[in-house]
Amino acid sequence: MKKKLLIASMFATMSLFAQNTQCVSTTKKGDRCLLTVNANDLCWRHNPEYKKATTVIATICTSNAKSGSSCRVKTKHSSGVCHHHRN
Repeated sequence: MKKKLLIASMFATMSLFAQNTQCVSTTKKGDRCLLTVNANDLCWRHNPEYKKATTVIATICTSNAKSGSSCRVKTKHSSGVCHHHRN
């Protein structure tokens, strides 16, 4: 009995730390949005200030390998040089 009471109290305590709530906006049908939010009351879909993260396209390293041939490692670094050739 004590073990069950202890487990129940642990789950009750852990549920207080969960900050995920449901979005307060409505869908086009008029139903409540089912997406969860962490910080504010609106989800990413209904928040007008939300900006999608930009994706950087991987390019082939512009440096040469020790053998003299071009390096074939892909990189997303803004310099265009892979981590092997950056100093």
